[in-house]
Amino acid sequence: MMNRIKDIETRSYFIWEHEGRPQGRDWEHWLRAEAEVIAEETALKAVPAKTTRRKAPTKRRAKAKTRKTAKKS
Repeated sequence: MMNRIKDIETRSYFIWEHEGRPQGRDWEHWLRAEAEVIAEETALKAVPAKTTRRKAPTKRRAKAKTRKTAKKS
């Protein structure tokens, strides 16, 4: 929870700086930063933990491929 608050605080500050440091809009910047941080957290949770990889070719598959290419030539 503390990390989220620190992230929101930091993001809010950068939004404030990016908009030219306007006075009186701190609450607006905080809410915008909070929404962005929560959206990022949600997106990260949606990504599957395990990514699928293609299997490395075995020796048998590699030999078969070389034979096929040799016959075509």
